[in-house]
Amino acid sequence: MKKYIRGQLIMLSKRLLYGFIFQLIFCTVLLASNGNAQRKTIDQVNVTLSVNESSLLQLFRKIENQSGFEFSYNSEKIDLNQRVTANASKQSVYAVLEDLAKKTGLSFVQINNNIHVKQNKNGTRVTIQVKQLVLISGIVRDSNGEPLPGVTILKEGTTQGTVSDLEGRYEINAEEGDYLLFSFIGFDEQRVQVGNQNTINITLRENAQNLEEVIVIGYGEKSRKLMTESIGTVNSKEITKLPIASADQSLQGRISGVQVTSVDGTPGAPVSVRIRGVGTVGNTQPLFVVDGVPVGNNSDGVTNPLTTINPSDIESISVLKDASAAAVYGVRAANGVVLITTKRGKKGKPTVNFDAYYGVQKIAKFNEYNTTDEWIALTQDAFDAANVQNGFSPGDASYQELHPDLVSGSPIRNRSNEKNWKEEALNKNAPIQNYNLSVSGGNDDYNYFVSGGYFAQEATVQKWDLKRYNFRANSDFKINKRLKLGQTFTVSHQEIERGMNGRGDGFLLQNSLTMPPFFNIYEDPSNPIPGNRYGYDGNSDLAGLTIANQIGINQIVQNNDRLTRMLGSIYGEFEIFKGLTYKSMVSVDYLTTRNDSWRPEYLVSEVGLNRPGNEFNDSRGESVSQVFTNTLNYFKVFGNHSIDILAGIEYQKNTNTSLAVRGSDFISNAPDFYQVVKNGRGDPNVGGGAGQGSFVGYLGRASYNFKDKYLLTGTIRRDGTSAFSPENNRRWGTFPSFSAAWRVSQEDFFSESGLISEMKIRASWGQLGNSNTTSYPHIFRVSTTPDYGSGSTTIQAPTPINFVNKDVVWETVETIDFGVDLGLFDNKVDLLVTYYDRTTKDFLYSLPLPNITGFGSTPVNLGSVSNKGIEIEIGYAKTFSNGLQLTLNGNFTTIKNRLEELAPGIEEFSSNDAYRTAVGQPIGYFFGYKTDGIYQTQEEIDAIFTGGFEDKNAPQGPRAGDVKFLDVNGPGEEGAQFSGEPDGLIDFNDRTYLGKTIPTYFYGLNIGLNYKSFDFSMLWQGVGDVQVYNQVRQSNLNLTGGGRNMLVESQERWTGPGTSNSVPRAISGDPNQNGRFSDRFVEDAGFLRLRNVQFGFSLPRNVLDKMNGFNTGRIYLAASNLFTFTKYTGMDPEVMTYGSNSNQIGAGTDGGNMPQPRIVQMGIQLQF
Repeated sequence: MKKYIRGQLIMLSKRLLYGFIFQLIFCTVLLASNGNAQRKTIDQVNVTLSVNESSLLQLFRKIENQSGFEFSYNSEKIDLNQRVTANASKQSVYAVLEDLAKKTGLSFVQINNNIHVKQNKNGTRVTIQVKQLVLISGIVRDSNGEPLPGVTILKEGTTQGTVSDLEGRYEINAEEGDYLLFSFIGFDEQRVQVGNQNTINITLRENAQNLEEVIVIGYGEKSRKLMTESIGTVNSKEITKLPIASADQSLQGRISGVQVTSVDGTPGAPVSVRIRGVGTVGNTQPLFVVDGVPVGNNSDGVTNPLTTINPSDIESISVLKDASAAAVYGVRAANGVVLITTKRGKKGKPTVNFDAYYGVQKIAKFNEYNTTDEWIALTQDAFDAANVQNGFSPGDASYQELHPDLVSGSPIRNRSNEKNWKEEALNKNAPIQNYNLSVSGGNDDYNYFVSGGYFAQEATVQKWDLKRYNFRANSDFKINKRLKLGQTFTVSHQEIERGMNGRGDGFLLQNSLTMPPFFNIYEDPSNPIPGNRYGYDGNSDLAGLTIANQIGINQIVQNNDRLTRMLGSIYGEFEIFKGLTYKSMVSVDYLTTRNDSWRPEYLVSEVGLNRPGNEFNDSRGESVSQVFTNTLNYFKVFGNHSIDILAGIEYQKNTNTSLAVRGSDFISNAPDFYQVVKNGRGDPNVGGGAGQGSFVGYLGRASYNFKDKYLLTGTIRRDGTSAFSPENNRRWGTFPSFSAAWRVSQEDFFSESGLISEMKIRASWGQLGNSNTTSYPHIFRVSTTPDYGSGSTTIQAPTPINFVNKDVVWETVETIDFGVDLGLFDNKVDLLVTYYDRTTKDFLYSLPLPNITGFGSTPVNLGSVSNKGIEIEIGYAKTFSNGLQLTLNGNFTTIKNRLEELAPGIEEFSSNDAYRTAVGQPIGYFFGYKTDGIYQTQEEIDAIFTGGFEDKNAPQGPRAGDVKFLDVNGPGEEGAQFSGEPDGLIDFNDRTYLGKTIPTYFYGLNIGLNYKSFDFSMLWQGVGDVQVYNQVRQSNLNLTGGGRNMLVESQERWTGPGTSNSVPRAISGDPNQNGRFSDRFVEDAGFLRLRNVQFGFSLPRNVLDKMNGFNTGRIYLAASNLFTFTKYTGMDPEVMTYGSNSNQIGAGTDGGNMPQPRIVQMGIQLQF
């Protein structure tokens, strides 16, 4: 193990070292060229210009581009749009400015590389001042006079800075007039101007943690201390240090009330983001908004919309949890809102950031399966037990026995390939790598941020590769003091290349693990290429079944996904008069997807699969979402009062198209899309569709503030959507909310004690809408399939495909919040406690219809469901005298999910026999038989099965070694479904509550340590009181003999009285139905996982100063999913079923999806 870890670290170190050397050389060359203005004055630098009636700003830009100087000015006092003319041929900048000063009445002062522009008041037109750098030193202390080590001192507008040492001392070179910024975690930032002194001592005051932090809210921003809503945040400092593949991973374990679960561990796998539980049986995904652009969710849970966003581009993430915060987004916000704000440029010289990491992945835990001898012994036991119970003798047609080639002494019996099956399926040390480069900067009039990224990840199984390319360009322009324009644009292209078609390829691993261990993988082991029988050894009847060799299939099948997403917006902001601002924004989300799969020809007769010789599938989709938003915002302060009013209108139009083509029996073994119809000998199949929808919303929000003490917010949103019937005004809904907060600590009577230094009480109520349904349930939708038949002729004609229901209305989500925010021990500790009550009324459900209707189901408003609980967040920051900095941030959330009511005449509903949803119970609870161990003797059975007692599922009755199922219920009377008392029968009435898929609580703990140049962090995340249906265990403890390999747990099976009370006997046919769904397969899936641990080293300032332009440098070693503590017997307790984003019933089934990989990474972050 030590050698393995050491080898991996050496490999990682080499790759990162090569990358670092390359970047160092690149950046050295980039920074080595001297600009014209280095150490020169404006009378020493020449320019050539030809400017005729251009703006003053354009002239400045031309001079800057040629000279390297930078102009600085106050755009409110200098008219940058005035027209000027300037012609010069190799003239000094001084001469050009002297002529310009005469024409415009401006004066120019050169201070080093900056040219300051002012109105000429004293007659001096052009002045040159070359200031010398002065060494400034001093000591930084806290309010108690103790020195503060680790304080960052930065020259404003530059990337030049230093850090105070253990005694709080610092030194920095600065010029007269420069501003120094002193900042430190837990303290207020100070800004000090350099005069003619050489010593500047600073005392920093501790701040109320995060109170002055500005939080992004819907259509605006708000100071945390003035918030009345419930909003959780993650900032760029936390995200930047995380080597993550997608933005959703930055939310895991960091915000109370937010549960993030990955469907599986394959690259690009979808995620489930639940905010405060499950409020509907349909899609529970929140609305994702990126820079004001709503990002479409794929409701079937197949793709993850957040994988198209580069995490390195993110400035902050805000999660709007209550109705007061989310109401401005109306019908799209019923499940909460996640606001993602990307980075923008800041005033100052261009800053270049580069970060990269490389890592390896592996599966941390496997299920263990039987060897060849164990497989044969189990099969023999199963056959013998069935022969005895059924009275079969050798020679009988139904007598069961091993294949002759598996008897003792046969060559096949000596084969044991179970390890080879697993090893062939795995991609050992699967690589993961990421590279990002960004450039940002700006001045008083514009800013920009441009970035590019490349991400690649291979799965921990063979032939599953993801590649992603990202580009982003954000910019803002201040046209004048009243008009501002800006834009955001990002494009992301993602490719997944894999073999067999299976979401997550857990099927590849699971099928490989369960292959009979004596099966050969390849026909010729010396030539590992699957033949025309997918690698069968010609003896598939050895196991009594015909099963596909998934490793062989995976090698020859091609299955590729392509996804391209473009997000863009343009906005204009105009100040009509002081305090009143109009903003208009147009945004587009354009998404294209394509999947093409190709299965070449093979001989199906060998494997018994009724499939064509070859097959090609190509499906494509395109969706466009356009949003037009116009808002008016008015802010006014008068005395101790302030008001902030927002009004707006928003229109969104969505269109989508799809096309799917399938063909088979091609002459060529390399068809493409255009050959499908023309060249395929098999019947081609072509299908597709198109749809569109739109909605319009009117929004309003008003906030009132008195003395930063009494805070009120009211929001209203009225939405109309084409999804519902226009009759009885069902298309329109109005959704109000109110919130208030009282900062008790601002009252005169409040005296800060040693315990409480800040206190705010808040409450909110609100309603949200949700149109969580298929489009247009109120009208007939048509399709040309299925075909009508007339004799032997098929006729295509428009066919209705849905049952019309004009009574469908909005889901209405009503939330109530009560909370208290506390600052404790001089604000060293933050404590937030919130009680929430979230109820969804008229939730939508696709109700099954009788076959006589000709339709499968129709959406209806079925009932109401509630989620209640408590959220706790606590934060602590401390700097010790030796310079060690400690930060702790923890969160804890409880959830009680309950179905409150159903429509009259409906007591419960389900999606299959394993799940139920009933009044008084959580959504999608497990529903099956309870057990009480194993029958040990026939006498025990005879004592129970008397007086007509019987098991309707086992007509022959149980035998010793069978599972003991419990009689818990009989049929009810007078309309009751169950009597609640045993009735002497074990039948469907005895199925009962076995567990739930929604956890009672979940939590996270983030720990950070910083000391000098070293940093350490770890994130723990866990859930509790939640169950999972271990379908893998149910399938692979079905001890009927033959067939697939069984779990090694089968060796603990019952073989006689007292041998086992948990695993039943082996018997072919399973006459007692021991494998029926029961509490044997519903397991505790609570876990505590070390989600991320990281150790970093930042290059000291004295080293960076020698690196010619580098501002910061950091290298780190990180690991993800390093440890998991759980009682769950499967490979991974973090289970979400594919499609569970759109169907919450059955979300907790472990069907063998890929587990989360353990990842070890090494990375580097540079700024220059």
